[in-house]
Amino acid sequence: MVSLGQKIRELRIRKGLTQQELGSGIVTISMISQIESDKAYPSHKVLEQIASRLETPIEYFVADMQTQMEQSSIYKLAKAYLAAQNYDMAIPLFRDLISTPAPHLPVHEVQYDLADAFLMSEEVEKAVELFEQVLDTVVRKNDNHFTLLCLNKLGEARYSQENYPLALYHWRKAYETFSRVKEIDPFTRARIISNLAHAHFQLGEFEDAIRFYQESYNLLRGSTNLRQLAEVYLRLGISYQKMREWSRAVDYCHDALTIYESLQNIKQAIDVKANFALVEAEQGRTDDAITLLHECLSEYRRQEIPVDSAMIHREIVMLYVRAGRLQEAEAFCQESLFLMAEQPEHQAQIYHALSAVKREQGEIPAAIEWLKRALNTFQERNQLRETRLAYQELANLYEHLGDYVMANDTLRQMNAILDTSLRRIGILV
Repeated sequence: MVSLGQKIRELRIRKGLTQQELGSGIVTISMISQIESDKAYPSHKVLEQIASRLETPIEYFVADMQTQMEQSSIYKLAKAYLAAQNYDMAIPLFRDLISTPAPHLPVHEVQYDLADAFLMSEEVEKAVELFEQVLDTVVRKNDNHFTLLCLNKLGEARYSQENYPLALYHWRKAYETFSRVKEIDPFTRARIISNLAHAHFQLGEFEDAIRFYQESYNLLRGSTNLRQLAEVYLRLGISYQKMREWSRAVDYCHDALTIYESLQNIKQAIDVKANFALVEAEQGRTDDAITLLHECLSEYRRQEIPVDSAMIHREIVMLYVRAGRLQEAEAFCQESLFLMAEQPEHQAQIYHALSAVKREQGEIPAAIEWLKRALNTFQERNQLRETRLAYQELANLYEHLGDYVMANDTLRQMNAILDTSLRRIGILV
């Protein structure tokens, strides 16, 4: 289908008119340019004058103009649904626009939005397939800005699947694309660099993570984007914690906390407080850390903030174990399991923690049974890291009992399951 702008341009050239001659006394040359590139729509009066100058009945243009306006309205509505996180409404609209393409709406841009909707609604493989199609298109067009955006989204998709090596690959390619993009705002650049740091962090490459977080911080320093800056502070604090550089970890966590509190972002402030508690624990102040984490849980409940609290519950249990307070650890596990009765994926973390409690109490058979319950959930949800750690601990428990046959069988099972999972997500071939 030929667009309204294309029809006007073709007729103008056929008549031997310049854009200035066509628009003279009607609209500016800039407006004619925008109309011909389908970036602007003329009013009925303006279109009537253009049609007259081109010696063409206005009916030749009106139908196309109406169709394009309708499609533009649908696209704006779909984008609004996407922004409002109403993906069930956005996805069908984007699909309809793709199935009936319009020249003034580049298909690859609509595909990109549809892929984003799939990603946000956790249909990751559909998102990846579409982002890769868009990437092929924009690379052929030498559209480096859109290439950058696609690479970043592909990284986010793979990161959500915990496929950190592939996420790192895409974000590195995005980082290498910076030099070919003429204009890129510092916040987008900082976000991609932060994502690159996230991938290094997940792979245990903390020095690289710190280097990229620092680069992101340098871009954001002095900006008004305080939320993004606070996130970088927090990530730097966690990275330095992993590097056992406690002083820097505390400093960055304090800076992040100050910003989050100034933004009245209660959840993020509590998250930072929880991370600060873990720093306290690493420095031997276990009782203080337990108290802080309990305070965090109370604040989440008091503020009615939805949060994945399984990690904090598990950390409290392990701190009780470290402090030798085993009865309190077991009681807290039972309390946690009751609170998470409707959340089996969260209960699995507590089963894992309860296994550690039983091991410390010398009840190895009970520890094995709790660990097996955790393993079942980890495998069902394809949580590779948790699955690997649980299998290793299970093998150690069998060794503790002197059952070396079961220990070896457990390790073989672990390798087989991890190999299958890694092949499925494309890390192994």
